[in-house]
Amino acid sequence: MAITDNTFFAGRDGFVWWFGVVEDRNDPTQLGRVKVRCINYHTENLNDLPTADLPWATVMLPTTATGNSGLGSNPFIVEGTWVVGFFMDANTKQQPVI
Repeated sequence: MAITDNTFFAGRDGFVWWFGVVEDRNDPTQLGRVKVRCINYHTENLNDLPTADLPWATVMLPTTATGNSGLGSNPFIVEGTWVVGFFMDANTKQQPVI
C-alpha cells in the first residue's frame, strides 16, 4: 500500500516546535506542568504577557537534571531552565509539550 499524500507529518506542515525558558513550575493541579515562555511566539515583555497568562506545558518525559549550570542533578525542572518543545495544537498554540 503506497502513501499518496505525505505532505503533513511531524516536522512539516503544522508541526510547530520551539525553544523556551521555564518561568513557573507551581502547577495548581500538581500534574508536573510548567509555564514556558516560547522564544518568538511569546513576547519577552512581561507587561504585555505576564507569566500567569502563559499556557501550562505538559512534560513529556521525566526530567533528571536541570538546564542551569551549577545546580547539579535535580528531579524537577526549575525556573530559568531552557527547554525544547512543540505545540499539540499548532494553530492556536495553547497546548505546549516539552
